[in-house]
Parts: sequence; structure tokens; C-alpha cells
Amino acid sequence: MKRTLKKGICIATAAMMVAGMTSVTALADDTKASGKINFYYWDADQTNEVNKVIELFNEQNPDVEVVATQIPSGEYWTKLQTSLPTGTGPDVFWMNRNIPDYINADLVMDLTDRIESDGVDMSVYPQFAQDLYSRDGSIYAIPKDYDGIGLFYNKAIFDEMGVDYPTDDMSWDELKDLATKTTNEYHYGFISQNIGNICYQDFIYSNGGRISSEDNIGCEVNEEPAVEAIQYLHDLMYVDKVAPSYAELQEMKGTDMFAAGQAAMITAGSWSLSSFADALGDDLGICTMPVAKTPAITVHGLGYCISSKTENPDACWEFVKFCASKEAQEATAASAIPAYKGCDQIWADTYSQYDAEKLLAGAYYEGSLGNPWWDKNFTDANTILTEAMTNIWADENADIQAILDQCDADIEAITK
Repeated sequence: MKRTLKKGICIATAAMMVAGMTSVTALADDTKASGKINFYYWDADQTNEVNKVIELFNEQNPDVEVVATQIPSGEYWTKLQTSLPTGTGPDVFWMNRNIPDYINADLVMDLTDRIESDGVDMSVYPQFAQDLYSRDGSIYAIPKDYDGIGLFYNKAIFDEMGVDYPTDDMSWDELKDLATKTTNEYHYGFISQNIGNICYQDFIYSNGGRISSEDNIGCEVNEEPAVEAIQYLHDLMYVDKVAPSYAELQEMKGTDMFAAGQAAMITAGSWSLSSFADALGDDLGICTMPVAKTPAITVHGLGYCISSKTENPDACWEFVKFCASKEAQEATAASAIPAYKGCDQIWADTYSQYDAEKLLAGAYYEGSLGNPWWDKNFTDANTILTEAMTNIWADENADIQAILDQCDADIEAITK
């Protein structure tokens, strides 16, 4: 994604950009928020940062009790889906690409009026981060962070095989060549994953394709750019034999395989950098993503939402507003790339020995797009997509065009 509005996330945001807005600030002295707030998040690795933000918030808002609950990602969405409609769920919670269904079900608060009345300057967040949580001129979350996607590699394997390290913006042919040269009986050259935001979507976007249509209604996953990208990744597994098969990836996750030294390269997200660094140390290297027709990655990030059923909306808003402030996002910069402009450099500097700054640029590429987004029946459409990709990855002899044709038809049947 870039700073200007991206294709596929065509959301009107002009209404929120009112003259005279100030940057996100702490609660004004004459406003007294009080009460209890239940806050849900899913990443245990960010618990220290979550607690730090709550501590900073309470220094200015001592009468608000924030109870933070970490729920594993595998349980998180089920918990939200069952508790929010009944009003027994969290007051404030992390949100990601799943937001369309929550907007449609009226489970998240429209923050637009509060943003405008408090003069919150949304321009301190990149446009793509704003667009992720906006619809029809309304804003349903304030950005927390954004993702960087890149090619990670193990220098020790390249040294062992006498092969030059990967370079930025390699072609797909160059990637396959390096994967071939670094594959032997002990390790693969690359890991081809049936995970959209860190693998196949990025390849589709770089090839000039997309999955959901620009109007967020139709599907384009069966068109030539997407089919070519999926075929390329499938061939790396089953034709070139330089990447583990789907069956092997069920025994050991791709990221774990890479961290264990069983693969020379993997495409992965910024959130994996810390664990990769712990596992590989100075042997870890980072490049920008391979390029087909244009540099591109999947743009994504988290946001803070407020339940539409909360009984304490004012305290929730003050907490969310603080979480999105420069002070709070600086405090969380060690664990995720902050959305607040300028704070992202703090994250990059934390991992400067790995050239982590390379992971910041991709979100601004002209060709970058968000995750597939359908305004109607998002979860069901995404399930169809995931099942189709799983069928392709699991079958060495998969008829990729036929599977994607059916996927396209099934999605359009429920999204149009």
C-alpha cells in the first residue's frame, strides 16, 4: 500500500479530516473518566507492552480500571463472536482484517463523531492503516500497528553451500535459482506456504493480480496473474522440489522449520523477526520481497475497537485514544511496528543489525494491497478461499485453474 488511497480499499476518509485537528493527546484535565474496562488482545508476546500502556494510561486516568485479558489467537475470534452480541464480551479489543463482519453485525462502535469532536488528527497514521478500518466515511478503529513482509534467509546455509546471499527485489527466477542451489538432504531452499498475507497474496499482487475485486464485491482469484503466482509456488514444492510439501508443513510449521535451520529462505512478517533473531542470531538476513511485475506486499495492521454494547463508552474512548497516542505507541514499539508516523523507526532501530528498516517500505509500494475484503459474507468468502488454497497445496497434481475457477464462482455467489 502507499500513502494515497489504494485499489481494493477504496474507502472515503475525507470526512474525518477536518480543519484544525490536533494530534492524539491524553485525556484533558477537566474530563473525568472512571469505571472498569475489559480489554482483549491475543498476542502473549506483547503482554509486557500492553501492561506498560495501561500503566501509562492510569497515570493520567487513575479512576479507570483496565482489565487486560490475553486470549490465544485460536480462541480469540470465537470468544468475540459469542460474547459481543450478548454484551458480555470486552469493551475494547484488538481487531484485524475480520472487521467487515463486525461492522455488518453492528458490534463495533462508529468512532467518527468522537474523533472529530476531540480533534484527533488521523493524518498521523498512514492512509493505508486508516483505510483498513473505515467504511463509507465512517471509522471503526484507530490504528495500532502495521505489518512488514519480507524475505528472511539463513546466512549459514548460504555460506555452507557457497552461494551468494539473496538481494533486494530479486526476480522469481532468481529466487528459484537460489532455492535450487541451497536445497540438499538436510534443508530446503525455500518454504512455499499456503498462508495469504505472508506468501501467496504477496506473489499474486507482485504479478499484477488481486483476489477480491476493487469494489469489494467480486473475486479475481482465477485470473491469469493469480493463477501464475499460485502455479509458481506449487511448482517450487512439487516440480522443482526445493520447498517442503504440504504434508511436511503439517508436521512442522514453516516458520518453525526456518528457525530450526531446515530451510534457507522464507517469506514472513515483521512479527516473526524477534523469534527468528533469537533462533539464528547473526546468521539471520532480510531482503525485500521477490518481484514479478511490480514490488508489492500484503498490507495489514491491527486496530483498537470499542464494543457497540459497552456500558462505559466514554472511558473506553479515552483508553483507545491514549493507546493510539504517540506516547503509547512509542512504548509498544519493541513488539510491533507502530502505526503512528515516526514511531515505526523506533521498531526498525531495535533490529538495525538485521536491516529491519527494509520491512517498513513495502506497505507504501504502489502495487501493495490489503487482505482480500468482501463487504458481504466476508468470513464465509474467506473460508472458501482458504479451503481452495489448502486443496491446491495438498495435491501434487492439483488442477489449479479448475480449483480457482470454482473458488471464484463460489465466492461471487455469496458476495454479490
